[in-house]
Order: sequence, then structure tokens, then C-alpha cells
Amino acid sequence: MRTAKSLAVDDITIQLDKVPFSLPVAALIALVSFHRQRQVLGPQLQFLDHIRSTRWLRWFLTFVVIKSANRFLGRMARNNGYYAADPPRWSRVKGKGDVVLITGGSTGIGKEVVELLVKKTNKIVVFDMAEPTYNAASGVHFFKVDITDPEAIAVAAQKVRAEVGHPTIILAVAELLTTILPVQVNNAGIIHVAPLLKVTPASMKKVFAVNVMGAHNILREFLPHLIAINHGHVLTTASSAAYASVCESAAYSCSKAAVLALHETTRAELVHRYKAPKVRVSIVCPTKVATPLGEFLEDKSLQFLFPTISPKWLADKMTTTIESGLSEHLVLPHYASLLPGLRFFPEWFRWVFEKAGSVHSMTSEARTANTSSKIYTFAKTNFDDRTE
Repeated sequence: MRTAKSLAVDDITIQLDKVPFSLPVAALIALVSFHRQRQVLGPQLQFLDHIRSTRWLRWFLTFVVIKSANRFLGRMARNNGYYAADPPRWSRVKGKGDVVLITGGSTGIGKEVVELLVKKTNKIVVFDMAEPTYNAASGVHFFKVDITDPEAIAVAAQKVRAEVGHPTIILAVAELLTTILPVQVNNAGIIHVAPLLKVTPASMKKVFAVNVMGAHNILREFLPHLIAINHGHVLTTASSAAYASVCESAAYSCSKAAVLALHETTRAELVHRYKAPKVRVSIVCPTKVATPLGEFLEDKSLQFLFPTISPKWLADKMTTTIESGLSEHLVLPHYASLLPGLRFFPEWFRWVFEKAGSVHSMTSEARTANTSSKIYTFAKTNFDDRTE
């Protein structure tokens, strides 16, 4: 998961999920335990009696069953009552298969997603203001586009449809992913590092222009086709800041909360207004990622529990989500999955959690004392880095 090659708690929980905490393995453990006990007590021992009389086995099976039921119900809820997956239809034949649109696909997380998906399809479209930082393969179609400009998006969209096809998968690393041109990835991102009272109206507007309006502009242009065919996937990249804000990130945290709301609205309207329940809508809310955007977040020593996420690891999670053909709501890494439920608990619990888990705060006052409020843009728009 991390840039450093050391173990993190997520590595352990992933393996536990795959092996002992899966229903088939749990059932096998119960059968082995029953068989061994029956050899001691004789054939009169019944399976259910063994489970009732063996406390550790009873609690273990209860935990696995509840966990599996929760996973099943969550899958049904996220996918509008459909259990069956609707995976991408990859094809290298022109005019066939899904088309992937990735906003912010030249660097960072978007770049890692491109390098994974290009192994599957030659229909990948990248919208970015910066040239790709990699040798774009023949299957990658780059368009220099400012996602804050709806007219620029409309012009580029016409070229994309004529040259590649209709995107069905949109991937926004700034918060929106779809695969196969009915799939789009929205990764454009901008962050304003400054204390609250130094955040100017102009800088707040710039952050929202990329992180929120940029994602909305992409949806307005490309979502109608996904609705028409009732197929595709929109994957938005938000942030754990949407659930738990940190110091010196007022504009960024507010924008990510707005992106989360945009995701939820999109999901609801696809079902209740546009009658396209099979269009998948996913969101990824990571904590600190080892990208230029994440350099302004501090690391603490407990990396085993609070790891810094590598772009490649996160990109793998995102592409796995796209290929699954299922809607997902990922809050990563493992400890961060508690964040969405924080508002359910009393204020004192949230206070304790923030004290114990404020591992990735924004840059400290000491580090920013000699700098004015600053806007950092990462190759997503025509905004230059500048002080205000």
C-alpha cells in the first residue's frame, strides 16, 4: 500500500477477509472442528449441538455470517437491488466495447489508472491541461482540456465521439471515474493550503471550479449517453476530508464534501429520475496519497495503522472497482472506514477519535509561517500556481 515496503494493517485485513472470514472457509473450519470432536465423543454428536456447545466456534460463525450478510445487503443497496454485475466490455475493435474517459490522467493517480487500463483496452481518453508524464501508448488518446470550461469540454467531446466513441466509463481523480467512454475517470484536483481566515473568495472559487464544477461539467456532457444505454460506470475520487476536515484545508475539505454530495445526487437521480439503474456510480475517499497533492499533509509515526497510500495501490483499487461492474463506496485505508459513521456517535467520541487519529493533518503553522496563502494546481486547469 505504501511507498515504503513495510507491512500495514490493511495487508492483514485483506488476507483475513479472503481466507478465515469468508463463508466457505468458516464452514470448512466448523466441519473440521466437528469431525475432530466427533472422533472423541462418538457418532451421537450432532453438528448443530457441536456449534452450540463450542463457544469460540459459535461466536466465530456468528461474526462471519453477520459480516457476510452486511456485505451482501450493502452490495444490493449500492447497485439498486441488482446482485448481478455489469462489467465493462473491453474490445480493441473500433466501434466496439467501452470507452474510458479519465480527467487528470496525465500524472499521479490518473496516470497509474491509465497504465493499468491500457492493458485491457485501446480506447482510453485523457482530459488534462498537462501533457502525459509517460509514453502514451497507441490506445491512449490525449486531449488538452480545461474541465472548468464547459465549452472546451463540448468541443473536445465531439472529437472524442468521432475519433474514439462514446465514453461509458468516467474516472474523475478529482472525483469522477467512468470506464469506456461510458466509463469516465475524473481526477482533476486542486488544493488551497491556508488557514481559514486567509482563504479569499477568489481562491475558494478556484478550488470549487476544479473539484466540483469540473466534475459536474463532465457529467453534464457525457452522462446522457450512459443513461440512454443504461450501462457504464462513473467513478469519482473524493477524499476522507469529505467526512473529517483537517486544519488549513477549508476550501479543499468543503469541495470534497460537495463532491460526495454530487456523487450521492447522481446515484439517486439515475434511479428515480432517469430510470437508468444499471449505470454504476462509485466513489473513492482516500486519506493521504503519496502524490504532489498529498505533500502538504504530514505523516505520523504509526504507519502500520495509518499508512500513506501509494498512487499505484489506489489505482489498482479503482480499476478493480471498474472491472467488477459494481458500484462501490470505498473509504481507504482500513481505519478511515470509520469516518462515515462518526456523525452517528456523540460529539465526545468524535473528539476522542480526532485526537487519536489526526495522523495526516495539513502543513503545520511552522512550515507555512514564511509563505503566504497559496493555490496549488496539479496540471488540471489553466490556473497557475500563485500566491494571493
